[in-house]
Amino acid sequence: MMGMISKLRLRVQRQTLLTVLPVLLLLVVIAFAAGAPAHTRGTDAEALTMIDRAQHLLERIGPDAAAEAFAGHDSAYIDRDLYPMLLDDQGVMIAHGWTATLNGSNLKDLRDVDGKPFIREALAGVARDGRTNVTYQWIDPLTGQVARKTMHARRLVLNGKPYMLAVGVYR
Repeated sequence: MMGMISKLRLRVQRQTLLTVLPVLLLLVVIAFAAGAPAHTRGTDAEALTMIDRAQHLLERIGPDAAAEAFAGHDSAYIDRDLYPMLLDDQGVMIAHGWTATLNGSNLKDLRDVDGKPFIREALAGVARDGRTNVTYQWIDPLTGQVARKTMHARRLVLNGKPYMLAVGVYR
């Protein structure tokens, strides 16, 4: 009789373990997933580091090679939701790290979803102060949803011409 009770107890323990283990594993996965968004987003510090890297590159290769250097989602200048943009002082996109089809387009009058002319504001800020931060509403490429974004921008002079180099951070 004792042997039968021991076998039954062992079977119940094994059944309980087989039921509880997947639930625990699921909870671990959920816990990691809850923390994942923080790792999928670039920070202000990372954006500024990317601007520094892109500036050093542009000072070496010049603005004409920027589009090729920034292009493609496997580029060294794409990091999660961070990517560089190089515009001339009139608002023409020279190189866009995420959407190369914007290259050659004059975006000076581009407005966010709230109607804010954020490119014009950034161009004015870098012309006046050498650098600026502009916050606006834009579509997040990772979620497809409208989100708040801050563009960190600085003025560069390449081959004697002024440009704006920028990287944005989604909030």
